[in-house]
Amino acid sequence: MTIQYRRATPEDFSAIVDLFVVNMNLSVFTSATDKRVLKQLATLFLAKDCHHATFIQVAEYGDIICGVVIGVTKQDPHKALSFDEKPIIDQIEKKLSLSEQGQQVLKELREPETADTKWKNNNFDSELQFFCVDPNYRRHRIGATLIQAFETYLIAQGADTYALHTDTLCTYQYYDNNGYQRVNQYPNDLNPQIMHYTYVKSLS
Repeated sequence: MTIQYRRATPEDFSAIVDLFVVNMNLSVFTSATDKRVLKQLATLFLAKDCHHATFIQVAEYGDIICGVVIGVTKQDPHKALSFDEKPIIDQIEKKLSLSEQGQQVLKELREPETADTKWKNNNFDSELQFFCVDPNYRRHRIGATLIQAFETYLIAQGADTYALHTDTLCTYQYYDNNGYQRVNQYPNDLNPQIMHYTYVKSLS
């Protein structure tokens, strides 16, 4: 299997959203279950991440984007993409307001202490914002290659550590076994059985 790695373009945004929707569990952020609403929520999250990111790389098999890493560092003043998130966010919030579950999502996002805001309140100079490999394309070192590309970029920018956020619905054991230090944890607001973890990794 030949996997190509490249910097993302704005045209990749919808494929990255689809990757998120198919492979990530959004129940940690919302009680909504409607698939259309969940895709709108994923679009909202990723629009913000893509706007702020200073590094976005995708893994591609043929014309299928099968992996992505999105990160940011304060060491780099340049954004990864020329990406205006405001029209997308305005459009998605308007769509969410038209359905009962969408309105519930908007209400949950406005809660003062959601898992997302607890994470965002941490002030890290460098962060891995989103990382995903489609399960159908795992065991080809795609994830390791994407993480290595992000770390190489951070070192070139002069960063010496970075942080990431994950939860017990994801494969958090990867971080426990690959040189990351767990520095924070707290239960999910919607389901206390789900734990959120913050990890930091040293690049030195």
